[in-house]
Amino acid sequence: MSQPAAVSAKSPKATDSTMFNILFIIGICHLLNDSIQAVIPAMFPILEKSMGLSFTQLGIIAFSLNMVSSVLQPVVGVITDKKPMPFALPIGLSLTLCGVLGLAFAPSFGLIVISVIFIGLGSAVFHPEGSRVAYMAAGNRRGLAQSIYQVGGNTGQALAPLITALILVPLGQRGASWFTIVAAIAVLLLIYIANWYKNRLIENLPLLKKKNTMST
Repeated sequence: MSQPAAVSAKSPKATDSTMFNILFIIGICHLLNDSIQAVIPAMFPILEKSMGLSFTQLGIIAFSLNMVSSVLQPVVGVITDKKPMPFALPIGLSLTLCGVLGLAFAPSFGLIVISVIFIGLGSAVFHPEGSRVAYMAAGNRRGLAQSIYQVGGNTGQALAPLITALILVPLGQRGASWFTIVAAIAVLLLIYIANWYKNRLIENLPLLKKKNTMST
């Protein structure tokens, strides 16, 4: 092996460096997003008492949330694979913020379902794009990066019992309004992430053009 080749083999590439600050921020955003989702099932006993909802109606609420937040994820993934949209992340969490606000003050079952759909839409946008950010920031530590991202989400889901005991039981349905603060924090963090994401795409644009030229 020639000396230049040996040097290049030993020296790390810029793309191999792991951006831990980005990973921790997107992990925190995953925590905030999934903790908001955890609010919905945590509110079931409160909604059953305050609005007299039946188990069927509670099931429809859960179905609406899970179907929208899960089934639309591959659709978002396909679209953003073709055309990355960095600012879809804060826009998605803005939908979640609107949904949480609607959930706190919804006077009827129908408006609760609509609010939950907004929360599901925000989650459907966040998860595939959040996973992409974790991949882009991973460098040569993709397993660790995905683990950091997943720990955030799992921690958010685990907060449901605490949310019920500390916020929803004493404050009732209106207590969900406190999670607009959580959503707003996530939106601000994701604006930072989106700017980093956008700059990373600009940096990689010449490389992508070179690959396309070589393939043709």
